[in-house]
Amino acid sequence: MDPKETTLLCLVLCLGQRIQAQEGLYGKPSLSVDRGPVLMPGENISVTCSSAHIPFDRFSLAKEGELSLPQHQSGEHPANFSLGPVDLNVSGSYRCYGWYNRSPYLWSFPSNALELVVTDSINRDYTTQNLIRMAMAGLVLVALLAILVENWHSHKALNKEASADVAEPSWSHQMCQPGWTFARTPSVCK
Repeated sequence: MDPKETTLLCLVLCLGQRIQAQEGLYGKPSLSVDRGPVLMPGENISVTCSSAHIPFDRFSLAKEGELSLPQHQSGEHPANFSLGPVDLNVSGSYRCYGWYNRSPYLWSFPSNALELVVTDSINRDYTTQNLIRMAMAGLVLVALLAILVENWHSHKALNKEASADVAEPSWSHQMCQPGWTFARTPSVCK
């Protein structure tokens, strides 16, 4: 074989392995946590990375968005990664990868993301407090509405009394004046 054929053969074999890995030669492992995804500070938790169909001899756990090197586990199937004692920095999205020691450059597809949330206090339910606040706001609104309605009625009654004192102009025969005029009808002519 001449050097061109050897180079071409190496290129095809190397690219063939990469293409196979990209096409799913290694399926993605699964990632789970021994507790729920909501954690309290100080807890010790274990994250498990496993693969049901492929017996990887190495697993790596990486936190998304961080530049630090991933944690590695070898010789165990499944791999357990300890995270603890937990603090607020543990919050984030994690993925794991499976690979073989003999080919450390070919990793599996990443697992589905596992979102861990560390809360610094107990998750409080504010439903009762919010209902009380809404009821108080409703009472204030009803009181303001009652004041507005009462003000409107009293203003209407005052206008009615004032208009009753002033007789409306009408066409009438004035008893004290000869002929028809447009004027207030007198109650008594002097």
